[in-house]
Amino acid sequence: MELKRSKDTFKLNYQYRIVPDKRQVYQLNEWLYKLCRIHNLMLEERFKWWECNRHSVNACPIFITHLPELKDQPTYYSQKRATHWSRETYKYLYEGVHSQVIQEAIKRVEDTFNRFVKGNLNGKRSGKPRFKSVRRYRTISIPQLKADCLSVTVNPHRRKNGGTRRDIAYINLPKVGQVKTIYHRPIPVGFTIKAALVSHKADGWYATLTLEDKTVPSLKPPEIEATEENSIGLDVGLEKFWTASDGEVESIQQHYRKSESKLAKLANRKDKKPHKSAQARKLAKKISKHHQKLQRKRKQFHYESATKLVSRDEQVFFVEDIKPGNLSRKNKPKQDENGRYLPNGQSAKSGLNKSINDAGWGQFLSILAYKAAKAGKSVVKVKPHDTSQICSCCNRFEEKDLSIRIHECLCGLVLDRDWNAAINIKRVGLGMFPTIKRRKRSRKAATKEAYTVISDSV
Repeated sequence: MELKRSKDTFKLNYQYRIVPDKRQVYQLNEWLYKLCRIHNLMLEERFKWWECNRHSVNACPIFITHLPELKDQPTYYSQKRATHWSRETYKYLYEGVHSQVIQEAIKRVEDTFNRFVKGNLNGKRSGKPRFKSVRRYRTISIPQLKADCLSVTVNPHRRKNGGTRRDIAYINLPKVGQVKTIYHRPIPVGFTIKAALVSHKADGWYATLTLEDKTVPSLKPPEIEATEENSIGLDVGLEKFWTASDGEVESIQQHYRKSESKLAKLANRKDKKPHKSAQARKLAKKISKHHQKLQRKRKQFHYESATKLVSRDEQVFFVEDIKPGNLSRKNKPKQDENGRYLPNGQSAKSGLNKSINDAGWGQFLSILAYKAAKAGKSVVKVKPHDTSQICSCCNRFEEKDLSIRIHECLCGLVLDRDWNAAINIKRVGLGMFPTIKRRKRSRKAATKEAYTVISDSV
């Protein structure tokens, strides 16, 4: 479930598992194939415009460069016009598919391409969009649904122990029909269904319903003044998942690390089978289900850990403003004068990157922010520079690598390194942390820390 905020109303996303019959499964798979083809065609048209209408001024002087006739940029409205699909060559792509579903697929292409060319609201550009295969295109967007599209009836049958069974539910999808739905949770009173996302996952089909209630007023973030009593600092790590400023610790689970050997055995068995054989496809599906199980276990752990924190008495949570994507980035290649590649520490960094991705700090912090907003509390991100290097008692700076897990200061303070960092994070949020320019570490020290973290995590 996800809480969205719009101008005047609340929107909730509820995900249900659906059980389509054979005809509906064939139709949904056909839609995914056609939408994938449309996605690639629309993206190809935009790439042709991009390559034919740009020129590097620095590479060739503009005074002697021949400028060809510029073409109009493909837009969402130009690509969704009916005349664009009147050609007999691609007539089969839109036959049988709902028109709004095709328009949503074209809208996704436009949003992806604009983030690549122009960037997002912060000006940060994303990577170059990729052409997708049928296996990678798994979502169908339905922007409009009728308010009474979901029909729920009480199940008359009883369990062996006398308990009631789950209600029988069917959802009416445009041009697909009534699809059986596993109605495991009721829709809140007052909310209506506005849209749906039909996704094909490793273990079946799922429908994510967008719910809206116009009577609920818009939520304003709570303005809470942080004090020493109503705030707490959190430090995330790989040895312990998080450490609070009061000394509370949440142990790390390492879901992928524990299942790494099993996944490797399944992958080796799959590689020994003939390519595209039934046995290879069966093992690939088994590997996909195992990854899905690990993903759900990690997300469940994040929700339980966030609920544990939100149930505390504190109102403000100070967390690190970190970017796990940058932390798990590969090292830059290093070359000598002759062009030969030199060791750059990537072999040691790869294990560290795997542990960072397995922890899932970004997902946990987003879930914590959602849970805190729902409970009327706030999460504040602060810069974690030198929070583990400075003593939380006397503000003395003492540089130490990741192999040193105990903070010992000349003032007599002896405590866990992560605990000391959590206290400093809280001090940063309260404005009591000393401002120190971040120091640069040598490459040799960084490589040594990477080797230490791998040996500790494994």
